[in-house]
Amino acid sequence: MALALHLWARLHGLVSLEIYGHLRTQTISPDKLFREELTQLIRSLGLTPKGGRPS
Repeated sequence: MALALHLWARLHGLVSLEIYGHLRTQTISPDKLFREELTQLIRSLGLTPKGGRPS
């Protein structure tokens, strides 16, 4: 349950920042930031992202 809440909180926070336009002032490439965040979440589960490099 704790893992599910952790993953949900990170994704929810990032999506909320994007929806309300706060990422545009922080980065010129919000899509790259989102992909990197997903990659890190997948790696935190001990998995290798599709097409990604093992860490």
